[in-house]
Amino acid sequence: MLALRERLQKLKSSAAPAPADTGVDPQWRERLARLRLLADERQRHSGPGLAGSAEPLPGIETAPGLHTLEVRVSALRMRLAGLDLPASIRAPWDPEQVVALDRLRFFDTETSGLCGGTGLKVFLLGVLRWQDDSWVLRQYLLSRPGGEAALVRAWQAEQSTEVVLVSYNGKRFDVPALRTLETLHGASPISASAHWDLLYPVRRAYRGSWPDCRLTTADRMLAGRERLHDLPGSEAPKAWRDYLSRGETRNLIRVMQHNRADLEALLRIIKVLLQEPRTLPAQRLSTRARALAGRQYELQAGMR
Repeated sequence: MLALRERLQKLKSSAAPAPADTGVDPQWRERLARLRLLADERQRHSGPGLAGSAEPLPGIETAPGLHTLEVRVSALRMRLAGLDLPASIRAPWDPEQVVALDRLRFFDTETSGLCGGTGLKVFLLGVLRWQDDSWVLRQYLLSRPGGEAALVRAWQAEQSTEVVLVSYNGKRFDVPALRTLETLHGASPISASAHWDLLYPVRRAYRGSWPDCRLTTADRMLAGRERLHDLPGSEAPKAWRDYLSRGETRNLIRVMQHNRADLEALLRIIKVLLQEPRTLPAQRLSTRARALAGRQYELQAGMR
């Protein structure tokens, strides 16, 4: 308080004298100067670049550098939201398998960029699974680069040889990025029994009739779901870098919400695709059939 009074006296003595005809009450001038001084003190102690960043990250730190959020949604709530699935699933694109619902692992990642290679960092992994009559969502967030090994362990703990992975473009993007992490940290990859990448049955069924086959497009066309105020996936790398460099959490939390929305979209899409016969893989001719077809073409050409 004493230091504040001394600074106030200096401020008053250095200020230019007000004109005598202003009619401003000297007490009001003193109160205004005090308010300005207090505002300056508050701004100086709060530090730059922290506005809007005080919201803490959801979840807890389960390992150094790894933040984990777990959310459970009951079967009743999912049924009311139209996100329920049968207890056993036989997918048209994989008719040889009958898969129990609790064997499915819906997953999606957010990365430090859209290109591959060892410089690509997976900083968020979301996994959705059926467990104890409810859907369990786990999100593993890399809060410091040193938590990569813990992220790899979490990814491997979510898998087994009995698991069926479900993703959207995961075969070409998410899995290679995770495999790179496993290699860098000396972990032996775990091979799931199958991987249902829903991008491929969507392309087989709807390519040519949709403008594109992106996840958000499939969610809109198949389930009528339009995302509002969603942070685009292209903004995810910057949100993570801003958190690491300045501790800003607002957009990083939006990235986590975007990741959860992607996983819920997978549930909506697979529910529709299970009833869509056009998702069947194209039947390929056997070697013998191709040879016979070629021989028939040659005979027809010789008769002309």
